[in-house]
Amino acid sequence: MDKHKDERYYQFLQDVLKALHLDATTFFDDLAQDAPYEVQIYVWMDKLYKQGKSADEAIELIHRVRRFYIL
Repeated sequence: MDKHKDERYYQFLQDVLKALHLDATTFFDDLAQDAPYEVQIYVWMDKLYKQGKSADEAIELIHRVRRFYIL
């Protein structure tokens, strides 16, 4: 699967990033620079997408995990 051509994957990422209040351009620039936070968020999004989670499910799960790490 070529993720660059997978429109559903791209839309999934965009929806999750928007819900997390992250600018996609800045996020992907930071991801390319191996910024730890962005890499972790991307790993979670990719894993959840591969598990077949909807964007709404992924958003909820990522919010939960982020709260856990903050506390």
